[in-house]
Amino acid sequence: MLPMALTTFRAFLMLTSFPGIGEDLVRLVKGALDWWSGKKIAVIGPTASGKDSFLSRLQNQEIPLVHSNSTMGETVKSFDVKLALSNRQVINITCKGVINIGGEADYRDAPSGWLSVCKDADVVFYVMTVNDLSKRRFLRGRRIRQDLDWLLTALPHLKRGALIHILINKIDEQIESHTDYRALAGELAEELSELDQTAKEVLHPYEARYTGATLISMKNKQIYTRGINIIFRAVYSALHETEKRRKVA
Repeated sequence: MLPMALTTFRAFLMLTSFPGIGEDLVRLVKGALDWWSGKKIAVIGPTASGKDSFLSRLQNQEIPLVHSNSTMGETVKSFDVKLALSNRQVINITCKGVINIGGEADYRDAPSGWLSVCKDADVVFYVMTVNDLSKRRFLRGRRIRQDLDWLLTALPHLKRGALIHILINKIDEQIESHTDYRALAGELAEELSELDQTAKEVLHPYEARYTGATLISMKNKQIYTRGINIIFRAVYSALHETEKRRKVA
């Protein structure tokens, strides 16, 4: 079942790709390499969403077997991310000053909480789970929506031009528990569209800083590799399109 699941997952990734990623691929790859080099990222999200696992994957390490909560902002040393892109080009990106913090709302709102972690980041990765997506926890009054509301209040205090990308982790669990992949893809497409629209509405007037949401699995290395390629290009592509619109305006 796994090969079929991976084939289906390619379609899922297409659903989450930021519009225009495939355009001018060579130019975007070169531009993305230059832009990402030396960038500072922050990783936030609810408890047990996969933040530590994401950092481990970025550093080409095995993911933690046991979840541990990062109660304080945890600084990670600079490291290189090696990406094998679809045109078989390999690029190395250096991430500096990566920071991670616990996911409970108390940590989010504390003076030394999420804002202290995000304020100097070039890219903020918000990690949630596919279960959060399917249960629509991004609707008003629910946890993911509360975090989006928090991001709106935080954006004026972040680095000028800081970008936000949502990672939707644990897609492997959905793939493994379904046999009707066409139906699953349809459900996910609808849910992703709702999340995307909600994020843009909540983050207004900063919606241009939101670069999209991508399905991923920290547990399944093949799915992770496909997902991270999309994510790194999506963030740069969104930046590129925003700058192009500014020049036209």
